[in-house]
Amino acid sequence: MTRATSTGSARHLPPRDPKGGRPPQEIAALLGAHILDVALDQFVAHGVEGASMEGIASAANVSKRALYSRFGSKTALLVAAVEHGTAHYLRPIAANIPAGSTQDKLLHVSRKMLDASLKREAIGLESLVSWIADHGSEVSQVTPSMGAKAGIALIQSILERACDGDEKCATDLPFLAAFLFDAFVTCPRTRILLRHELENTSSAKSGYLERTMNLIARGIPFLDEDCSG
Repeated sequence: MTRATSTGSARHLPPRDPKGGRPPQEIAALLGAHILDVALDQFVAHGVEGASMEGIASAANVSKRALYSRFGSKTALLVAAVEHGTAHYLRPIAANIPAGSTQDKLLHVSRKMLDASLKREAIGLESLVSWIADHGSEVSQVTPSMGAKAGIALIQSILERACDGDEKCATDLPFLAAFLFDAFVTCPRTRILLRHELENTSSAKSGYLERTMNLIARGIPFLDEDCSG
């Protein structure tokens, strides 16, 4: 069985063993990813309230009992699916940061994250992250790998490498990382999708990010020095 999903991946799953029993570890991992792909599709399509464990189980071709055995509840499955979807977009970005100055690296990952955030699937994913944030009492644990926090963590990792033990440089990096994420991703995305002040073209986005970087670097010495050095 092959299943295409909103994340763009396709899962090739072997047929079930008619004798039952636990599947081999490799197949179990593939099945787990397949379930999360399908669950994410269902949550995006129907909303958190509209999606059901029965519907997700049916779409994934697994039993409802298997879902509860793996995840415990619909809310836990939602969190796992959102983290899975976020990783789908951010993992390749984090794995392919180019060599160069800190400015070059920040511009590269910011552009990739901005492009990803403009995809229809990512917009649906964002609505689920918002639901989770609004229902904190129902979610036992939301890890930093979810939503914008993952992008902020990626930017912070680049800043930490640039500081390389310099305590003065490293002051309040979490705040700076969040500020840069908003400047490079949140703001241009809002200008494109909501305010229609920025065209969703390669040249427009590149120009916007470069101008933003040049302005910010003037007030952040280690970024400006990194570029000139």
